[in-house]
Amino acid sequence: LYWTSIAFPKVKIISNLGKMGTAVANLAIAIILGYRWWNDGYFPLSNLYESLLFLSWGLTTIQLITESKIKNQLIGAVTTPVSMFIIAFASLSLPNDMQRAQPLVPALKSNWLMMHVSIMIMSYATLIL
Repeated sequence: LYWTSIAFPKVKIISNLGKMGTAVANLAIAIILGYRWWNDGYFPLSNLYESLLFLSWGLTTIQLITESKIKNQLIGAVTTPVSMFIIAFASLSLPNDMQRAQPLVPALKSNWLMMHVSIMIMSYATLIL
């Protein structure tokens, strides 16, 4: 939708659909991460699958914020396919064992994990943008 809105800038409904689709995807990823946090009892950043989901959530969040400030559709046209690729890789390429939540090792049972890893992944998402 973003590429179509760039090709046809006069049709505003297409750009609104792109923003709404990204917002819905962002909300869905947030719900998945929140459910995993609630269900497993720790912030979901302990394996590659959860980290990639969080990276995709951060990328779409920063995209929506930046897009609302700058009003440029090109940001979504670039970052939406990247986010979709990250989700596709995490969901389709990783083995099921890597997608399951596993108990944390004692070294990772710390609040520092949540602070450090979440800030680092959000910085990665900002750099991708």
